[in-house]
Formats: sequence, C-alpha cells, structure tokens
Amino acid sequence: MVACGGTPQRPTPVPEPVPEDPGVRRDARLLAMLDTRAPDTLLIDALLLDPDPARRARAALAIGQGLVRARIPRARVLLVDGDTGVAANAAYALGLARDTGGVEALERAVIGAPDVVAREAAWALGEIGERARPSLRRLLGAGVPWPLSASPAAARAPAIRSAVLLATGRLEPAPAQDLTPWLRDPAVDVVRAAAYVIGRQALAAGARAAFALRAHPDDEVRQHVARTMTAAAVGDSLRPLARVALRALLQDADERVRINAARSAATHGTMLIEELSLRLWDPVANVRVATVEGLGDVYGMDTTRWQRAWDADTTRHVRQLLLGHIRRLRVPVAVGIEQVWSVHPDWRYRLAAIGTGERTPIDSATRALATRLSADSNPRVQRQARIRLGDRSGAGPGVTLPPPAPGRPMTEYESIVRDLVNRVTPIRAVVETERGAITLELFAREAPLIVESFLRLANAGAYGNTVFHRVVPNFVVQDGDITPDGSGRGTFRLRESFTRRRHGRGCLGLATSGPDTGGSQYYLCHSAQPHLDGRYTVFGEVIDGFDVMDRLLQGDRVLSVRVP
Repeated sequence: MVACGGTPQRPTPVPEPVPEDPGVRRDARLLAMLDTRAPDTLLIDALLLDPDPARRARAALAIGQGLVRARIPRARVLLVDGDTGVAANAAYALGLARDTGGVEALERAVIGAPDVVAREAAWALGEIGERARPSLRRLLGAGVPWPLSASPAAARAPAIRSAVLLATGRLEPAPAQDLTPWLRDPAVDVVRAAAYVIGRQALAAGARAAFALRAHPDDEVRQHVARTMTAAAVGDSLRPLARVALRALLQDADERVRINAARSAATHGTMLIEELSLRLWDPVANVRVATVEGLGDVYGMDTTRWQRAWDADTTRHVRQLLLGHIRRLRVPVAVGIEQVWSVHPDWRYRLAAIGTGERTPIDSATRALATRLSADSNPRVQRQARIRLGDRSGAGPGVTLPPPAPGRPMTEYESIVRDLVNRVTPIRAVVETERGAITLELFAREAPLIVESFLRLANAGAYGNTVFHRVVPNFVVQDGDITPDGSGRGTFRLRESFTRRRHGRGCLGLATSGPDTGGSQYYLCHSAQPHLDGRYTVFGEVIDGFDVMDRLLQGDRVLSVRVP
C-alpha cells in the first residue's frame, strides 16, 4: 500500500498471542472455588497430582478452607506426604474442618512428623476440641510423674511443645494439672504458652504456679501472670499473694504488663486502690486507658478520687471513659462538660458529649443536647445523637450486609494469580496516622483475595480520614470503617481465607462479625493472640512502626493507606 505522498507504509504488526499458562488457569479455578464456596472435587484431585509442590500445597489447604468434605479422608493421607508443605497444609485443613476422624493420625503426626507438620497437627487437635482432649493430655504426659522428660511432647522441639500447650487452651476448661508442670520448662516459648492458657482462662488451679513467675525475666510471661491474678481466679486463699504480685506488676518496666495488671487489680475492688490510682499518671496513655476502664467498680461514689482522676489527664479518650463512669454513677464531677464539648471544633469531642456505647437513661438535658446534635455537620455525630434519642435503625455494623459476591469473571481470578499468588517481590503498604506511619508487609500468596481488596481500597483512597474506632490496650487496634456515619455497614462481603499465619504481635487481620462478613475493616494486634488463629484471617504484618501502633488511642485518625 502507498500513502498519498507516495511513501510506502509498513503494515501494522499484529501482536503475538500470549499463550495461556495452564498453571495460572488452575490456580484461578481454585481461587474461584474458594471465593464462591462451591466445592470442586475433580479440581482438588487434579491439583493434588500437579507437579508444582506449591500448587499441591494450596490444594491440600483448600480442602479445609472450602470444606470439601468428600476429600477430608484424602487430607488425612497427606499427613505423611513427602513434601512437608503439603503435609502441613493438610494438617491445618483437618483442623479447619474439625475432623474428629483424623484425631489418631494427627496425634501420630505430633509425635513423629517433621516440626512444621507436627506444629499444624497440634493446632488441628485443638480445633477439634473435646474429641481430641485425651490425645492432647497424652501428649503433655497426663499421669506421668515427670512429664517434662517422659512425655511425647518432651521429645519434641520447643515450638512443638508450645503448639500442644496452646492447642490444649482450646479445651473448656483446659486441664490445669497438665499445664502447670510446663511452667518450669527451660524454653521460654513453652513457658509463655502454658502461662498464656492459664491466664486467658483464669484457671484457679494454675494461679499458684503462675504466681511463682511474677518476676520472670520474660515480659510476655509476666503479662500472662498479671492476667491470671484476678480476684475470681485466685480465690480467697490466694488473694493476699495475688495482691503482692499485682503491686509489683503495676510498676513493671513493660507497659503491656502494667496494662494487664491494671485490669486484674480493678477486680480486687478497693484493696489496691492506691496502687491503681498511681497508674493515672502513667507515662503511657494506653496504661491510663486500661486503668480508667476498671475504676467504676473501685471508686464508687468517691467524688474526691473521681475529681483527681479527671484532673490527672486531659487526653480525650481517657476523659471520655471517665465521663462515662461519672454519668453512670451520677457523681457530681465535670458538671457541664457535655455542653462545652458539644460545641468543640473537633467532632470527636462532640461525639463524646452525647455518649457512645452507654445505656444510662437519657435525661432532659441530654435529650436536648442530642436533639441539637442530630443536625450536626458530621455524620458520625448525627448518627450517635439519633441513637441516644431512641432511633436505633442502623445502630450497629452488619445490619444490612449484602450477601457474598456470587463470583467474578475467570479473567479477574487469573489476574489476581499473576499479580499476587505468583508475585516474587513483597508488597508493602504504609498506614499514615496522626501519630506516625506504620509499614505493613502483605501476605499476597497466602490470602490473595483479601490482599487484592485491601490494595484496591487503599489505591482508591477509601481509607483516607477514617479513625481507629476500636482500640483495646494490649489487644488490638481496628480501622477500616469507611462509611461516612461510622455505622460499619459494608457494601460488599469477603469470605475468610484462613491460612497458617498466626496472630503474633503486629499481625494484620481481616475484621469480621461472623462467618463470611469481612469487608474493609482490618485490625493490628498489640500482642500475640493465639486464640484467634483459624478464627480470623491474617493477611499481613507490621514490619516498622510498632511504637506508633502502641501509641494509638481510640478515635485517632488515619490520614491514608498508601502502597509505595
């Protein structure tokens, strides 16, 4: 062909078609199966024969993730697979499926399988629960005079002993007599695990043994000891000893120990009132928050102490908590503060003026204030004002959750596989808060559907100007309510993608309010929370900014979440 000017034109080259990668296609089909919860046994069978060990491992895990019950017997067989990634995922899958038929095989795996498999097998026994109680007790050496040297667990590495102890913590109640010997284990991880279970369940039978560890050199052990020293757990005979321990733990160098000690001290009523009151001047705000939370049962109608508490701290969230106690008890302190806060330029003070989460009867002054603020410029304040006036329509998250998406076009799943599952370099995100930046690394391979959603929302600016609407000291900070009025109502739903990632300090998890109710909300853990493993999806972790995470208070702003 010749153009008007007589210059020959070269034909436009036709791009070569990109050959379809059959592996990508198979992985995409597996993602689609998990996303829609439509079990495909033929697909699982094919993937378990795949030459790629990573794909076989994903298929083994999918048996539990997607509850492909027809293939649970196959997962039991895979416990002895030559590839430890496949075998470990199979063990975890049996735990997700609560497979009572696999108890014996899982017990054998704890005793003799490679460490990575034994750890997941122990976790699975805990998930199975009561049917696995005899196995877990045997592993810990129930009835053996010297369990630390003569039990099956004693022959395994500390990580496996810890896993068995944490699994025993799933039993209600956990057998304290089997746990307490392990508080003398030479490995600190094992002591942590035993102390965690005793503290979390407030096991009275383990309190005396825990008391002996009140000065343990490991701060996490001391956290669990402090948690154990509640009045209910220690009973009448140990209460004097517990108070001795708490007096020291309330002054511990570690802030997380002081947080747990403050909560336990409050259960002793006025017996530790002076020591607890000193924490109102603690240099760490979240220690002061934990202290104030329990003061209602300690200070009672002592107006002088309430006034001192009010004067001690001007932090917004601390004073908001104090105001809640004062209103509930009708103590004549901070009179008229609601009117002052109701015209504050910061909407968070106006919200606090109404009262959040309170069930106290509404008087005429509060009714008038709520009526005025029901027309506030901030949607969150408007909504809370309407709730206080008795309009509870949309009062809580999840009221009108849409059903989970029916699925996506296969091309979208293929794109997620290429961009996330097959990605070699790590993906990071930076949460910019008013107190500083927190850098996250996302687990794209393990939880691609959740990571894809998080990245999409971050890149769209959805997390800009949200707030940490839930902060529980030494537990979690939670963000991601992107609704204008703070109702938490999602416009979409994500299914869980349970993986073998654990709830360690700084983990990033998908917040849910029931099965398959994930969305935009996420949380970060202040400390290890093993009881959440397998109940919520961990899809990342903090790699920088732990100090920022620790300083966050409820109501602090998120400026943005950006992906560098």
